[in-house]
Amino acid sequence: MYTKKRLPKSQYELSQGDINRDYERDNDVRRDNDTIKELSVGLYDIDYAIKYYFDEVIRPEVEEFGNKVKVPVMYGSPEKWKNIQADGYFRDKNGKILSPIISYRRTNILKNRNLSNKIDANFPQIYYNQEVKYSQINKYDQFSKLTNSKPIKTYINTVVPDYVDVSYEVVVWTDYIEQMNSIVESLIYTEGAYWGDMESFKFRTKIDNWTNTTDLLQDADRVVRTNFELTIFGHIVPDVTVKQLGKKQSNKTFDTRQVVFEITPDADPSVFQEQDQAVVGGAIFTAPTITTSINPLSLVNASTVTYLNTNKAIQNTTVSVPNTAFFNGSFLTAPSGLPATSVANFTFFVNGQYIEPSAVVSFTESSGICTLVIDPAQLGFTLALTDEITAIGKFA
Repeated sequence: MYTKKRLPKSQYELSQGDINRDYERDNDVRRDNDTIKELSVGLYDIDYAIKYYFDEVIRPEVEEFGNKVKVPVMYGSPEKWKNIQADGYFRDKNGKILSPIISYRRTNILKNRNLSNKIDANFPQIYYNQEVKYSQINKYDQFSKLTNSKPIKTYINTVVPDYVDVSYEVVVWTDYIEQMNSIVESLIYTEGAYWGDMESFKFRTKIDNWTNTTDLLQDADRVVRTNFELTIFGHIVPDVTVKQLGKKQSNKTFDTRQVVFEITPDADPSVFQEQDQAVVGGAIFTAPTITTSINPLSLVNASTVTYLNTNKAIQNTTVSVPNTAFFNGSFLTAPSGLPATSVANFTFFVNGQYIEPSAVVSFTESSGICTLVIDPAQLGFTLALTDEITAIGKFA
């Protein structure tokens, strides 16, 4: 019997469903009245950064008959690029060769996995946290000082982007070699700079593989052409609901304004007072109530308090590829009555990323050297010589 096949849920359905069991109503925060909108960076922003930098910063110009002529820059659509591959140059609707002109098109996208990792796209765990200084509920005034009121701080959380290396093929056409030289010189000077709008996104660039060609056509026209490869080291934060998933359902959070503790007995306080009574000569004698104040910390050994409060961070000294790191330090000895110091008393981070306990095989100490062994299969990658590994816990 035919039954309708169950299709996987879309990203929007996942964000609306109960996939996150930790979600609570306190995560519902209004965003329609914000002056700071959610961050979104796409491939169009990277493409536009090239166009903006050519037009507003480099401003390529050539000299023709004593006049300065601005060189137009255009993105090579598939139709236009097909004509370039067939003829080697642009022609307008009347068949005239367009020169000077600069055209570029995106050829390749390579994801850079060495810079960051948000652990899981469905449940992103790493965010950038930015504090908003002043808002409608945290206004700049002196009234809070008079009322001894602590302002509510607002934080904007942005998921870690995907870093990508975007490659472009750029072609420059001019009529003369002298004109081409001025354009190439300005491009070489700006290579390695951050291209883009000062008020928007800027991306680091790299230019390689310069190729110069002079075409002599049958109709006595001459075109000087230069090809080069442009690489943009950019980042992408897609404007999709998948970045809303996870424990941080909202990209906007608040701190705690005030914490109030109240103790209210359910009965008359006198019932909690212990009174000594004695019978003297047939009469009941009640001893006076004596109240003693005892500090709970005085009942705990000082060395125990020091041990419990110790939380020291140590950076690794060396790394042994693929799964071992070494630290200069020793374990703090646990006082009598407490469990011996072990791997359970430490937390570990590699390049700022938290290492799950399941990925830690062992953490031992011998002669002032601590050795951490991880499981690459559980961690998801192997250690590199340049990794920065931090151990936090009971170090002496």
